[in-house]
Amino acid sequence: MLIEALGLPTSPGPGTDAMTVGTMDYPSQQAIEIFARATVQARQDALMAMFADTATSTCAGLALVYRTREGARVMEVEPCSLKQGRPIILVTKDRLRAYALDERCLLQSRPVPPRAKVERGVARAWSDIRKAMRMIEVDPEQWEAGYFSIFGDAQSFADFMA
Repeated sequence: MLIEALGLPTSPGPGTDAMTVGTMDYPSQQAIEIFARATVQARQDALMAMFADTATSTCAGLALVYRTREGARVMEVEPCSLKQGRPIILVTKDRLRAYALDERCLLQSRPVPPRAKVERGVARAWSDIRKAMRMIEVDPEQWEAGYFSIFGDAQSFADFMA
């Protein structure tokens, strides 16, 4: 759902892994910092849906790891649907920055839209995402082995990403 809402191709093929989208349970500061380092090493921006624990089915928030020349900026962002049927953009919680995918599916900084549009767009996007999350049933039997791994700690995950 989030991949499609961002405008990323659902079957991108080779050479189009410009951004990683995933989930994280128990998002501690240390885990996010280690993940940010791994993101920089992998040369991909990352958007992580945060969940309080493995039993919670509603996303508590989104964390964006956006690579910069100096390393990476980790920000809490919200989805924003400015127009129905168009890809969402990501806006920071403080509403000072906005990001969108360009035609190459690379995440780019963009001007922040007017505040009223952002607030309506954020409400619309969260509503759509939460509605989709309630309707989706996850069947672990259909997961491909390469997409599911269990890590004992954040360092194991960072080592895997490197």
